[in-house]
Amino acid sequence: MNRALRLLASGVVAGAALAAGATALAQSNYPNKAIRVVVPSANGGAFDIITRAFSPQMSAVLGQPMVVENRATAGGIGGVDYVAKAAPDGYTVLTAGVSQIVYNKHFYAKLPYDPERDFAPIGMVGELPFALFAQASLPLHSVQEFIAYAKSNPGKLNYGSAGVGQTFHLAMEMLRARTGAELTHIPYKGTGPALQDLYGGRLEVMFYPASGQLLGYVKEGKLRVIGAVSRKRLPNLPNVPTFEESGITNFDVTGWVAMFAPANTPRDIVVRLNRELVKVLAMPEVMKTYEQLSMVPAPSAPEELGARVSREITMWGPLVKKLNIALE
Repeated sequence: MNRALRLLASGVVAGAALAAGATALAQSNYPNKAIRVVVPSANGGAFDIITRAFSPQMSAVLGQPMVVENRATAGGIGGVDYVAKAAPDGYTVLTAGVSQIVYNKHFYAKLPYDPERDFAPIGMVGELPFALFAQASLPLHSVQEFIAYAKSNPGKLNYGSAGVGQTFHLAMEMLRARTGAELTHIPYKGTGPALQDLYGGRLEVMFYPASGQLLGYVKEGKLRVIGAVSRKRLPNLPNVPTFEESGITNFDVTGWVAMFAPANTPRDIVVRLNRELVKVLAMPEVMKTYEQLSMVPAPSAPEELGARVSREITMWGPLVKKLNIALE
């Protein structure tokens, strides 16, 4: 190698070393400015509320502001895609749910992001376990009685949801596919109208979180709780068996919200964010918000979240295809 080539080679090596050193220094000083956390839904929704509950605590432990930014678009796609295309430096992160990360993969033929390829999972934020509610006038006291009744009276039971492709719709369709139960789906434009019809007796059954309002109707004897969709019994429904206990195994269809960074975000930054997230989710002031939302904290390692996303994408694909759900 002549002298010119040796000088060029040494310059390239030196430049690479300087760049690597600068990156490592930036990571070691992380964070040194505000972190933007994007919520792909409107202000006031459950994901927005829980994000705003833990963000001040994250700001305190990280030593830099964590600023919540709502980017509400159809299906949450715009906000999620914005983070997917952001610089992978730990200063733009996302809190999103199963709808944006899992369901959209199957609902949209031209989704601008790939939930497995374009994100670095940071950790779970919380789960939204729910229960099956039925009119107290029906002879339904257990999951098995419900399934038997729906089979022997095909189409007689109407169930409601906030719309086609919404979590509670897919949960019931998964249950139908697993058990052979036959029900009629009544889709609404939002949960409010569906709940009004459930309260008024115009809907026979519905999946929904065990919120104080529904439990009030249960106490009044108007509704009955048939089973809980959770890995263990819900704190506010300690006497209600889970679907797992009732013989419906691996019925893991809870709603959830989690934090993600753009793909290729340095590993040490992901680990730092995960560590602090797990810490703040256990703080009393954040726990109060979980209780208000009927959510439960569900801290996880980044790898656990990544595995869950992949598992649920695989799980829901055949059902969505069978239901022929396609959104634009």
